[in-house]
Amino acid sequence: MSSPDLATSLSYCTYCPKLCRHVCPVSNAEARETVVPQAKMATMKHLREGVVEKSAESAAALFACTGCLACTTACHHGITPGKHLLLGRAEAERDDVGHDALMGLPARVRAHSVKAIDKARAALAGSPALDGGAGAKIAFLPSCDAPESAKAALTLFARAGAGAVALAPVTLGCGGYPLLAGGFPDAFRLHAEQVAKGLAGFDKVVVSCPACAVTMSEDYGKHGVPLTATIEHTSEFLAPLIENLPAGKSPPADAGAVFYHDPCYLGRHRGTYDAPRDLLARAGVAIQEFSRNRESAECSGGGGVVPLTSPDTATAIAHRRLEEVLETSVRQVVTACATCARQLTREGVTARDLVDVLEEATRNV
Repeated sequence: MSSPDLATSLSYCTYCPKLCRHVCPVSNAEARETVVPQAKMATMKHLREGVVEKSAESAAALFACTGCLACTTACHHGITPGKHLLLGRAEAERDDVGHDALMGLPARVRAHSVKAIDKARAALAGSPALDGGAGAKIAFLPSCDAPESAKAALTLFARAGAGAVALAPVTLGCGGYPLLAGGFPDAFRLHAEQVAKGLAGFDKVVVSCPACAVTMSEDYGKHGVPLTATIEHTSEFLAPLIENLPAGKSPPADAGAVFYHDPCYLGRHRGTYDAPRDLLARAGVAIQEFSRNRESAECSGGGGVVPLTSPDTATAIAHRRLEEVLETSVRQVVTACATCARQLTREGVTARDLVDVLEEATRNV
């Protein structure tokens, strides 16, 4: 089902009986009617039409969304508030009623991005993957939340027979998703142009962060930034090479399993559910599924810059996701997103990124 256009979506949501309220991680965490997806879309419509006065307070609800698209799975019309609300945030920022917690975000994202790629390069010191990888046609962009994982990823790629893969020769180690999510489209476009320039000449770019994989494949072009390379998430890149990976040893019957958490931007946004599970099975890692998994998976609370705008809400969302884990003796979660791993590492639970787990499991096999 294709999503209706913005005007239609705003009208449908405004008069909807809130059929999606039960799946929104933010409204479940805050228990406030104003942050139910229907109400957030209605707020956007009213702000655009001048029904309510524009202010930081009236626009605050627009920033209470992780972009997880759980509401879309419950919507009979396939509406995507998680995408439409980004435009509302940009309009709020343009009208000087943006969120106080996002003041100076472009400069902060830039500094974080520069530091991230520097950390990735340091982790690969002496590696042929640096400086363009000697003519490699595949580039790898690690997550800015775990740039040091570049070493494990490139080791795993070599183990899978991927051929020459270069660390992305960029000066900004982030695809720019936080800028788009924060309501800064102009800063996002400039950021994207700089990243795309560094990736010119590559046929494929493997991206560790699901949100940036979505952003680079869907939003660069929409903002006038050409990127000819195919964009794949790490798990999508490794899936066709799975038979080349060493088969991990099957765990003992009493070894226990790990929970696998579906990242929203890899699952509901990109439709990738099987690849991470198949890779873990190949590596001999037993999975215990959450009762709500795949397209019904609950959010970790790390998206939509909610950890910046509503840190307590982001924490509450993560707590909710971990309730099921804490009811068992399992204390490890695996996910294919470094941001999700950061969110879900709490309360005695350790969440690890898929690449790190795969590299460790297939080492010395």
